[in-house]
This record gives sequence, C-alpha cells and structure tokens, in this order.
Amino acid sequence: MLSKLLIICLSFVIYSQTVLADTESKDLKLDSYLELATQKNLAAHPTWAALLHVSEAKANIRSDTFLLSHTDFSLANELRATLHLLYADQSNQVCRFPARYLWLQKELNLPALPIQNCGDLQEFKARAPMQEIALAFASENLAQPSSMMGHVFLKLSGVDERGQNLEHAISFFTDAGGINVPKLFFDSMVIGKKGYFSLSPYQEKISLYLGEEQRSIWEYTLRLNQQQKDLIQAHLIELRQTDLVYFFQKYNCATVIDFILAVAASRTLDTNGFWLTPKDVVKRAHELDLIDSSRMMSPNRWLIRAVGEQFTSQERALIAQQVERQAVPSLTELDTNKTYLTLQLARAYQAYRNESTKDQSASALAYVKNLDGMTKRDFPVHQLQVLESKNPLETPQDSQVALGFVRQDRESYARVTLTPTSHHLDDDNRHYFSETELLLFELSLLKNLRNRQLLIDKLTVYAAQSFIPYDNMSGGISGAIRMGIKPQFDATFRPKKTAFIEGALGFTHRSGTDIDSFALLGLGMAWRNGQSQVYLQPEIGVIAREIFDMKSRLSVVLTSNIHGDHARNLHYRFVQSKYFQKESLSIHLSIDRFQQQKKRQNSYELSLKKMF
Repeated sequence: MLSKLLIICLSFVIYSQTVLADTESKDLKLDSYLELATQKNLAAHPTWAALLHVSEAKANIRSDTFLLSHTDFSLANELRATLHLLYADQSNQVCRFPARYLWLQKELNLPALPIQNCGDLQEFKARAPMQEIALAFASENLAQPSSMMGHVFLKLSGVDERGQNLEHAISFFTDAGGINVPKLFFDSMVIGKKGYFSLSPYQEKISLYLGEEQRSIWEYTLRLNQQQKDLIQAHLIELRQTDLVYFFQKYNCATVIDFILAVAASRTLDTNGFWLTPKDVVKRAHELDLIDSSRMMSPNRWLIRAVGEQFTSQERALIAQQVERQAVPSLTELDTNKTYLTLQLARAYQAYRNESTKDQSASALAYVKNLDGMTKRDFPVHQLQVLESKNPLETPQDSQVALGFVRQDRESYARVTLTPTSHHLDDDNRHYFSETELLLFELSLLKNLRNRQLLIDKLTVYAAQSFIPYDNMSGGISGAIRMGIKPQFDATFRPKKTAFIEGALGFTHRSGTDIDSFALLGLGMAWRNGQSQVYLQPEIGVIAREIFDMKSRLSVVLTSNIHGDHARNLHYRFVQSKYFQKESLSIHLSIDRFQQQKKRQNSYELSLKKMF
C-alpha cells in the first residue's frame, strides 16, 4: 500500500514538473514572440489597425467579444492580449480570431495552429466560396435615409464542391425604418443603432436594387492574391460573430467595407472629407490599384431614360405602342445603331412594365426573352455606352467649403459655408441620373465687413431634392424636403431666424438633353417665438446645362401666409455656375430678389467652392 502511495506521489511530482516546464516553455516562447512583435513595431502596422477597425487610435468596435483589452485598449495592448490568447492559453482560441492569427503567423513566423478545425470558418468557405471578390456600389436612394449617399458592399463569387457557381453579398447596415427623420439622425449619430452584418444570395440584392428600388449597381472586381482573399475571408468570420453598433457618420457600410479592404491593401486609412461615404470607398480602391475590371447594371427605368434621349418624343410614343401590343419594335429609315437602340428601349420598357405591375405572365416574359434573342442574333458585338458617364469614380468629392462675397441691404459680408456632405442643386450633377441635391448639417456664416458682427445665416439639418424628368414610358415625380433654420421675412419685411420644415412634390420636363423646367407645390411649417404657422410654397424654375462646363438656374418661389396674415413673399433667384473639373473648384454667381407687396430687397453673391 505504501509503495503504491509513493508511486502516485512520484507520478504527481513528475506530472507537475512537466506541466510547469511546458508552462515555462510557453512563457519563454510567448516572450520571444512579444519581443519580436515589438522589434517589428507590429502594433503600428496599418493592417493591424484595420483588423481591429481602429482609426486615429480610436476603436470603432468596443464589444468585449471583439476587443480583448476593451477595459484598457490600445493597439499594443490588444496585440499582446491576442498573442497570449493564441499561444499561452491552454484551450484552442484560434477560431475566435482566425484573421489575426493568419496575419501574426505570417509576420512573426509563428507555429501553426489547427485553423482547419474551425467549424464556422470551414462552413463559410463551403457555403460562400471566394475565388473572386468584387466591390459593389448601389446608387443613391434619396427616399431611404440610410442609403441617400448610396450603399457599398462585397460580392463573393466561386465554385463549391459540387461544381455550382455561387454568388453572395456581404453587407453591413442598420434598420432605418420609420418616417421620424430627426429621431433617426439622433439615434444613428449619437446613441448608435444595432448593426447587422449579413450574408445573402447576391441575386436578392440585384432584385432589390435593380427591380424594386430602381437603383444602378456598379461592380468592381478586386485584384487580390490568394493570401489576401484568405485573410479577408477569415476577417469576415470575426465580424459575423461580433456585436456591431452602427453610427451614420463614423461606422457605417462605407467604413466597415473600407476596413475590410484595408486588411488586404495594408494602407493607412485617411478621410479627406468630414466623413467617409460609399463613393469614397470606391475611389480609394481605385487609388490603391485594387480594381481589376468593372461593369454596370442599370435599372430598366433609367435605361428607358438614357436610351430614350436618342429618340424624338414621336418615336418614343411609337415604340411604346408597339411594345404594348407585343409587336416587333421597328422604325422606318433607321441605321444599324438606331435599330439596336430601338430594341434596347423596347426591352427596357417591357421589363420595367413587368416589374412595376408585377406582370409575370408567360406572354410578357416571352416577349422580353424574344427581344433579348433578337439583340444577340442581330447585334452580337454591340454594347450600350450611354450610361458610362455615371461611374462613381468620376463624381466630385462629397464634402465642400465655399467662400463668398455678399452684398445685401446696403451691407457687405463675407460668407463661409461648410457642407459636410454631399452636393447642391447648383453643383455639377452630370454624373447623376437627374438634377439632385443632398445636404446634411450645412452651416453658413456671415461676417459683416463694416464691423465685427458674425452671424449664423443658415443651418440646414437635412435637405434633399430630386428633379426627375417625366416621360410617358417610366413616369417620374420630382420632390423636395428641407429642415433647419433660415432667415424668413416677417410682416415688416425684416429677416428673422426661423426654424422650418418643408416638403414639395411636382413634375419636371426635359427639353432635349440640356434644359429642365420644373414646377413644385410645397407645404411648410415655421416656428418662431414659440408660435407655429403652416404655409403654402409653390415653386417654378428652369435648369440649363451649358457648354464650357457651366450651368444656370432660374427659380421663383411664392410663400403664402407664413405669418398667418395671408401676406405673400416672392423670391426670385438666378445662379450661374462654372466648374473646373481637375481642381475640384467651381465659381457661382447668384442674384436674389425678395419682394413683399411694394417692398423689395436685392442680394448679390460671388463665391468660390472647393470639393474635398
């Protein structure tokens, strides 16, 4: 009995010494890994910051499921904690952070860990193979606050083990439902909203954006090697198992996708404007030489407009009649290119009718298929080029600052206007499908040049306008919404700061390709001195796109009953703009006349604007 007890004690001592020796060995190895990481300054490496979604030393993800050092975060602390988790922890933790492991192993030549046993990662690889990764951009949707600057996401393509070609979309978004826009902005900019990181069939995105929302999609195939693809794939798993919080201005679809691209590009993230937009991500990928090729998918509604501009109104009406009878579209005395465009217009019109009326009848689908067959048979090498100018890569930057000289009411002022995002109606909007405006938190300051008086002239919280030309094939409603603080004339014709919210609906008519005339019927509500008032606000105007990169706009706005006294204020406005494409500069001359009965006031402004 005593001998057995001695054997047990001796075995325990040997086991304890072995465990202690293994622990000391692990500690020594970990110390050497940490020392090498310090020597190589890996904590300051841009890839490490991208893996942690850190910009300007601030973590955008604060969840303890993602940051091991969340109570005392720094890039260096997180690196030490990650190495300790991977190589000093007794349990296998590589499946928690497979991307961090892959990168650290490569940089430090670390021992291999059993990443092949990570079930979630292996399932992700099987379910969504990634032989090819593309950056996808869905164009702006002003009717949806979370997508009013567009949406950017990833397209994953590959062949699975059964030989099937699969396409999936990886997207980050939040719930932007509801009509309470001020609450949505407050929640998404101050409190933060729950973020969703989803994997879905790519065709679902196509159906949503192209079919239901009639938004264009640009695809940019990325130039990545296998190691970069593996790193991105592993990082996507890390994000999918993390609680994410969406912030409109600092952690949105654009910033998340940009961090993912930075994991592959190994470049420091920097934002030129006030915040990163989806178009900025596309432009950055181009600047980093990550884009290998691109293609555009345009919704049928915009194809109708773009192709329809090549025909007269009588020709469009005739083609529409032929399509409605499901006849072969044809016009007399057409050249080869015009015949090709006729088939394209007819096909887009019928497809749009199918989408808008939910017509999935056999005859409707067969008619579209027949037009497709005729196009492939008779025009095998033709390509539609009319929409190439809408490429997001060609658009001006989304942030801007303007400096102007103002003369009004016998006083001279200097004006500074800061626009965090995105663009004015008087800016160069040729890269959009229609004349639009989108402003978020724009601030305009006036400095009286005769004294030291500095005034907040206007504060725009949110403004959106879209002048969609109406046509008999695809319809088109124009509209506007604005909210903020601006000067409005009182009953004594003195400008008073007034909080307001305004909305308008109407129609736009396009003459040729360069002149839009519009009419809107608006309704507004103003608040001043604790009192509110509802008022009518019709508006008419003309926008002309001219040679030498210029544009003119003339508008007349009638505001009725803003003080409850049935008084009418007229505002005549003329703006002449000149754009300098290479320098991202523009010059604007505006003339305003305000009139109330026999009282008048004129204002003149010359401003220089810089996009950045």
